[in-house]
Amino acid sequence: MQPWKISAGLTAALAGSVFLLGGSRLEYLAPHWPAILAEHGISLALHIALVLTTVAAAIYAVARTTGLADLGRRVDLAERSVRRGEGDVGLADSLKQDEEGDWK
Repeated sequence: MQPWKISAGLTAALAGSVFLLGGSRLEYLAPHWPAILAEHGISLALHIALVLTTVAAAIYAVARTTGLADLGRRVDLAERSVRRGEGDVGLADSLKQDEEGDWK
């Protein structure tokens, strides 16, 4: 898996979690949201975009430095070699049965 895909997915998950958990804590502002957004909407949107970009960049940097960029390629290479019959014979047989629809 590509690091940018990892960072995009984790950033979306974190943003969704913050929205779900933090949204209930801001319930007292409900009557004032129109005034807040009218006066500070653009600034809030820019700050939120900056935070999301920073989080995504940090996750991307961690994924690159820990070697997650090569992990997807290595797993794909290992899967192809097992499907060719190289390596673990039991796993190759199980994959073959799975492709044929022969489940036990």
